[in-house]
Amino acid sequence: MAKLHWTPWMALSDLAQEAEHLLTETDRAFEAGYAWQPVADVLETAEDFRLTLELPGVAREDVHLEAQGRVLVVSGVRRLVKEPGGVYQALERSHGPFARRFDLPKGVSRSEITAVMKDGLLVVVVPKVRPERLRRRIPIS
Repeated sequence: MAKLHWTPWMALSDLAQEAEHLLTETDRAFEAGYAWQPVADVLETAEDFRLTLELPGVAREDVHLEAQGRVLVVSGVRRLVKEPGGVYQALERSHGPFARRFDLPKGVSRSEITAVMKDGLLVVVVPKVRPERLRRRIPIS
């Protein structure tokens, strides 16, 4: 078995690539006019894919979910609620429009996608097409 000649410069190169990727993604989000992006988890089970997005402080009416071809788009806006009679010394929470895009894999049922928003979490369930739906015997008359 060959030895890997590792040097600290290899790790530095990886770090530089990761930083470039982050900057590219950030630039793309700001170019599109979105001030922030919610974080998301994607879980695959035997029956479906489950996307969980953190959307604290976002009203259900301000969230839009749309399947566009093979892409699922979650967009909306978190409104800034200013407290009357004061001046903010720090304002760290993100607000404004947001959007996330998720590529849908083959073998999912777009027509059966469901979403539930509760306690600041949006859970989107994308069911997989069951094998019995993919193949069907057609009788000949």
